Amino acid sequence: MLAVLQTAVFPRFLVLGQAPRVLFLLALSWGLLKGAQEGVVWAFLAGLFQDLFSIAPLGGSSLTYMIAILLVVFINNALPTNRFLLPMVFAALGTVVQLALYLLFLSILGFSPTLPLATSLLPLIVLHSVAVLPVYWLLYALDRTFGRRVVEM
Repeated sequence: MLAVLQTAVFPRFLVLGQAPRVLFLLALSWGLLKGAQEGVVWAFLAGLFQDLFSIAPLGGSSLTYMIAILLVVFINNALPTNRFLLPMVFAALGTVVQLALYLLFLSILGFSPTLPLATSLLPLIVLHSVAVLPVYWLLYALDRTFGRRVVEM
């Protein structure tokens, strides 16, 4: 459902001239909350649906989402828990890594990135660093409410 919203609805309501990549933010937030293994699974699925609803080569988004989220989650595990500042920093870092890898992937396949694409990267990074907070907090609240509880003795 989010893939449909991301491709059909969100481009009509641009912020800073960009539509947020909610699938990426969802996978990133879940990875920050639940760890690398679950984050990479969500990244693969988010990238797959992203590619299915675009004209981009299939697999590029999945590969770059997984690498970016894996990197961010490993860095997150080395730092103390912070539910406000770190998700914003990691969304910016993850977006930079994902976009750089995706542009490299497209270049390897013979597609040439355009200048408007390169100039739109900074607004997208800023947008993701702010838009990650509602996604992260919503997933955090859902996990706390409906997540599995471990009973220990």
